[in-house]
Amino acid sequence: MKDLYVDDLAEETGKLFEFWALNHMDVDQMATQYMNSNLRENADKRYAKFCTQSWDDMARQFEDVKGTEDYDFVLCNWLGMFYTYLQRQTGKSSKELIRQFPFATMYIKSNVLHDLDLELAIKKVGAV
Repeated sequence: MKDLYVDDLAEETGKLFEFWALNHMDVDQMATQYMNSNLRENADKRYAKFCTQSWDDMARQFEDVKGTEDYDFVLCNWLGMFYTYLQRQTGKSSKELIRQFPFATMYIKSNVLHDLDLELAIKKVGAV
């Protein structure tokens, strides 16, 4: 069955991660908090109410964690999209994925992976 929400959810998640990077948040902690949240759990189940939220609506649901590291907002955006498509491809929960593929590790790898097609990047990390 076609996943009607995955593209919108991926785009908004990417914008959310980008927003955190641009606002000097600890994107590692923020992304981990997001991937473990009830919001993301319900989005994983593709409940429309949670999949159709804009990034700024999602951002208001999380307490800001200021960081000291400067994150590349392009890579953070890509990672938000990557995790969403990875979740769709594997069927694993976002909680499982963030444990298996921690943000800090994936951020380093994203320097190379973000130049690939997303499906190929997913295959490269051995998720499928």
